[in-house]
Amino acid sequence: MPMYEYRCSECGSQYEQLRRMSEADRDLKCPRCGSNRVARQASACAVRGSGNSGGGGCAPGRGFS
Repeated sequence: MPMYEYRCSECGSQYEQLRRMSEADRDLKCPRCGSNRVARQASACAVRGSGNSGGGGCAPGRGFS
């Protein structure tokens, strides 16, 4: 299951949650205030390719290509 990032429009809380891809945007509820005004955020980390380009990246030994 992928990890998704969410932000609550009501209280501003940001959190991550493991969810099935088919349920990524269903029945969202802020764990802090209970609001359903929650939106999925663009991920700050995306790694692709199999080589190490030395460009950093989020996973050890993996770079961006």
